[in-house]
Order: sequence, then structure tokens, then C-alpha cells
Amino acid sequence: MKKNLFLIGAAALLLSACTGQENPDEAAVQQAAEEKTADGEVRSLATEGTENQERIPGEHKIHAQEVDHAQPVSDPSGYEELEHANEHFTPEDYEIRVANDNPGNRVLLFMDGEKPAYKTVLIKNQGLLKIISGDEGLIEETKI
Repeated sequence: MKKNLFLIGAAALLLSACTGQENPDEAAVQQAAEEKTADGEVRSLATEGTENQERIPGEHKIHAQEVDHAQPVSDPSGYEELEHANEHFTPEDYEIRVANDNPGNRVLLFMDGEKPAYKTVLIKNQGLLKIISGDEGLIEETKI
């Protein structure tokens, strides 16, 4: 009798684990996944084919923490993202600060006094550049 109760309990536990409900953590990972097309362009699977899908909060904003830790740039000539930024604003009109520069990405802030006007995010291994306005949010996302 005890053996039957144990088997029934184990079966119930196993079946309840296989209900088909999606794990919220796995859903977030799948939404943030990217795919590379044959021509090398990086596309986000989360935004493809859906117009009303919500974005991650704060994804395309300039955060105060970035401003606090940003260091002034003495020679901006080595930053390839500046030529792409010229299409939207004149980088020379702003004080350029580096908020982050590591092997994976680089974040530049373009300061108008003490307020950040623009931000560029270069994801180096993918060659993906995002240009973000302090007022408008994301204004361009391109492969360079």
C-alpha cells in the first residue's frame, strides 16, 4: 500500500512539472535573443514581426550612473562611431566622455554642460552601433 502511494505521489509530482507552463526567466532570454542572417546583419528576434511588443524598461535611456562614472576624452579621433553619429548630430559641439570601454562594448556620452544630450553604444564583437538621444530615445541602430 505504501509503495502504491509513493508511486502515485511521484507520478503526480512528475506530471505537475510537465504542465507546459513557460518559465519566465526562459521567456526573457528568448525575447532578448538575436539571430545573424546570411549577410551578417544582426536582428533581434524580440522585435521582429511585432509592433506592439514592449521594450525592456530603460533599455534606450541615458542613466545618471553612466554620467557619474564617465571620463572625458582627450583625443576622440580613434572612435569609429563618431562618423556615424555625424549623421544625427555634430559630436564636436559636445564634450565627449567615455562611460564604458571594455573588450565587449563601448559607451560614449555627449554632454551639453552637465546634461547628457546623446549616447552611443558600440557592441564590438557584433559591430552593432546604437545612437540614443536624451530626449527621443533610440534614434538609430545600425551595423558598422
